Amino acid sequence: MGATISRAAESGADLVLGNTLPKTFEIVMIGLDDAGKTSLVNRFKRRDLPLPATVTTIGTTIKTIRFGRHRITVLELGGADKIRPLWRRFFWNGHAFIFLVDASAPERFSEAKEELGRMWGEISKKHPILILANKMDLKGAVGLDEVAEALGVGGLATGRTVAVKGVSAMTGKGPEEVLKWFVENVSHQLIAEHNEVKKHTGTCC
Repeated sequence: MGATISRAAESGADLVLGNTLPKTFEIVMIGLDDAGKTSLVNRFKRRDLPLPATVTTIGTTIKTIRFGRHRITVLELGGADKIRPLWRRFFWNGHAFIFLVDASAPERFSEAKEELGRMWGEISKKHPILILANKMDLKGAVGLDEVAEALGVGGLATGRTVAVKGVSAMTGKGPEEVLKWFVENVSHQLIAEHNEVKKHTGTCC
């Protein structure tokens, strides 16, 4: 459910290797408070099991997921307004990014748009970004086209790999497709380049 709005060119190595070699990479996930970030991370690990009860994330949560032959670490950042200025300190960790929005709370879309715009300005165009509309199962949830328009995604996507997809962390619909998207769009070349910069500088683009 969803579509890729913009996609950067693939490297020669990835056109040859595709996803035949295992990948190890990190996703940084941000979004407003109550968007469902912790539930989604739990669903990545418990795709066929009931979700545990969650509490509001105050700082960060890190979980590593085995997905087929791939090893994916998800760094979830708390979404309270007092924490958001700290997000940028963690962006250097990510090979790729999730911005999670509550599709059932359109009254907060303008707030989410503002935070997404700040994130966009901090992250290199090399890094794939997935805009996820969570809680698509709830009454009042809006469609993906409306989410994308409200967040101004089309005007930000030029020159980078960006997609908008819908998920429901509670029902389990969508998270597997999310992981597949990242495996397909986080290239071996990006992983190598990002890791090399981090090794020498402790930061990345």
